[in-house]
Amino acid sequence: MRVIASANQKGGCGKTTTAINLSSSLSLKGKRVLLIDFDPQAHATMGLNVKPSDRKNSIYDVITPKENKSLGIKDILVPIKDNFDLAPSSLILSAVEQELSGMEGREDRLFQAIQALKEQYEYIIIDCPPSIGHLCFNALRACEEVIIPIDMSLFSLRGVAKLLDIIILLKDKIGHDVRSRALITMYDRRTRYSRIVLEKVKAEFGNNVFETVIRYNIRLRETADCGLPVGDYDKNAIGHKDYENLAEEVIRQEAARMYPDLNTLNVTQDILQKTEEYIDMSVKPPGIEQPISEMENFSPHSPQSNYSQMVEAIATKSTNSFLSDEDG
Repeated sequence: MRVIASANQKGGCGKTTTAINLSSSLSLKGKRVLLIDFDPQAHATMGLNVKPSDRKNSIYDVITPKENKSLGIKDILVPIKDNFDLAPSSLILSAVEQELSGMEGREDRLFQAIQALKEQYEYIIIDCPPSIGHLCFNALRACEEVIIPIDMSLFSLRGVAKLLDIIILLKDKIGHDVRSRALITMYDRRTRYSRIVLEKVKAEFGNNVFETVIRYNIRLRETADCGLPVGDYDKNAIGHKDYENLAEEVIRQEAARMYPDLNTLNVTQDILQKTEEYIDMSVKPPGIEQPISEMENFSPHSPQSNYSQMVEAIATKSTNSFLSDEDG
């Protein structure tokens, strides 16, 4: 069983779209797949035409601490289609941040819940919230791999940097390895600028970026309104073809092959360094006429991230039960 998170601390970069359509494409290839919606916004749940208000229980009821009542993921499953189940979310999941605070083993809640499913699924995909907190730590603790969608904007890259900070802290604090790989999304091949940026990202990130590129496709937006994966909405859409290719790449490149010299901390630190270098670049590539919006995104005076202290504080608090018998 492979547990893969789709995560970026920036919203709107294709994180949920990737979680839904990768799950669907894997299931179409005969793989048994579970999608866990771990975002209180419940976009993955609604994106599969499941109304959170219609569900008596959600992933919240699995991981929240309750006396005399214990639900497993199997108790909340919603069958989507052959080989594809959903563990739905709801707005109340946001309350978990406070409920888990000060609780021993709080960072292990999702990890423990997943352990009972080892024989049931080949792939578990987790749609992560676009925030730093106990939910994000639970998701990253539970997964072995993370796909980081990048829509090639500066804000998206800053989200990558924040996420990688957390992954590195998880390795440093509790010794948990998470293999990281970037996925380029919303790529517009019609513009020369996009093509050159794509070449630069692939050259800089090397094997740490998927060969598959998710092209901009209006069908991907339409499917969210219809509550269907893009392949069920329009099997001829380029978005479906792209996610089919991503599924094939995920299947083909098992963890050991993706990282033959498995040192995930070095890999993550390398991606972080490349990301920060990319963010800090002060001169636009020669010969590119950038739209005003893109020039604003790639400003040479971009402020430095101010999340370091917050991440360190959350990591220290969230992993305290691993490091000490006394809760602090």
